[in-house]
Amino acid sequence: MRSRTLLLLAVLLIGFFAMKPDAQAEDGRVTVAPDAYPWGSIGRLNVAGYRIRRHCTGALVAKDLVLTAHHCLKALGDGDWADPGKVHFLAGYSRGNFKAHRTASGYIRLGPDSVLVRLSGPVDLPVLPIYDGGMPPEGAALAQAGYSGDRSHVLTVDPACRFLGTRTDGRWKHNCEAVAGDSGSPLLIDRPGGLAIAAIHVGRINGTGDAEPVSAAKIAAAR
Repeated sequence: MRSRTLLLLAVLLIGFFAMKPDAQAEDGRVTVAPDAYPWGSIGRLNVAGYRIRRHCTGALVAKDLVLTAHHCLKALGDGDWADPGKVHFLAGYSRGNFKAHRTASGYIRLGPDSVLVRLSGPVDLPVLPIYDGGMPPEGAALAQAGYSGDRSHVLTVDPACRFLGTRTDGRWKHNCEAVAGDSGSPLLIDRPGGLAIAAIHVGRINGTGDAEPVSAAKIAAAR
């Protein structure tokens, strides 16, 4: 209960100062402006080709590394990876404005779907820490932040979703309001030092959110 209360207070207090007038969505998501941490260090990840564009969500975990989902980076044609020069990270994107823009220069695979995008240059923004508190208890509070396909030009946050346990392959189940465009988006959990990334959203299975937990040690090694 204490963890859930602290998380809700952290997200809602930040949201109070960062929300737009249209902040409240019918499903409970709120729109946040990128002016306050950690929202400015989360960005829209665009993969653009001839007459084709798709987007996902990524989070800055080092000055030149963005955490996201591999399936977002599939090649627009044949091959396993999109051309890095066609992958654009827009940190703190909101309605056409952004805090920083970098293209990709390469990729580092972390897990079955989690991946780091190495940027063409460092970004002068705070990085998001990785949660290192072990497996949370079932029912633990989460917050999910992404560029949902139905509201793709603003960052929306579900501030009150929950960890629902693990699947047989170790992935997490959750009930965050994540849709297309939210792939790669961070699932945040509270800790004494503030919010930290515990997992990334990668899809849905039978209507339940599917997320891949991330390892602080693996990300540190990649730096």
